Amino acid sequence: MQSSPAASALIRQTYVTFAALWAAWTLTWALKALVLDARFGWLTTSLGGFVFWCAAKVLLWVLPALFLVRLSGRTLREVFNFGNWRGWLAWGGGVGFLIAITGFVPHALQGKPLLPTAFSIPLLNVLTVAPVLEEFLIRGAVFGNLLRGHSLRTANAVSALLFVLLHMPGWYFMGNLAENMTRPVGGAFSILVLGLLFGYAAYRGKSVAGAMIAHFLNNLAA
Repeated sequence: MQSSPAASALIRQTYVTFAALWAAWTLTWALKALVLDARFGWLTTSLGGFVFWCAAKVLLWVLPALFLVRLSGRTLREVFNFGNWRGWLAWGGGVGFLIAITGFVPHALQGKPLLPTAFSIPLLNVLTVAPVLEEFLIRGAVFGNLLRGHSLRTANAVSALLFVLLHMPGWYFMGNLAENMTRPVGGAFSILVLGLLFGYAAYRGKSVAGAMIAHFLNNLAA
């Protein structure tokens, strides 16, 4: 696919913006781990960490994502495309269900509950904040912009790689970067595959909501 000058400029700006937010995201992890946690013990609690990271994600993910969407000439209505609810519900739910089976089956064989049995703040983060904010940034903004100048295969592969990259600062400061980069299941490779599937759900469902649903169902079964 040959990109127009406008599409090429949009893609360059998308990469530059992502690089800047990734650098800011890495610095935020460093600031919290090396400075703030020692000075403000409340930030090490579930609630404190939840509030801190929600604020950081809104500032460092959502605002740049809004900028990228606007830069592409799209509207939030186009990104979410709620009017096509049958499409994104079917594709997001279908892809998400197939992914979830890989978690439900081992749980069933091991006699574990298939669904969470108690509410917790980390659970709230995993089931709501992560699927919505991560997908809005990666599939809604980045993937949507890359499709303006790349093929579906390229745009999906690149956005999936950036999805992995987004996880790496957290892995590093939690001390499990090497483990996640080398283990065959549950680490970077699994995140990459999931990113490809979430992108496909968004593309086929013609809405970032498809990716959000698939992401939610994956996390529900994890």
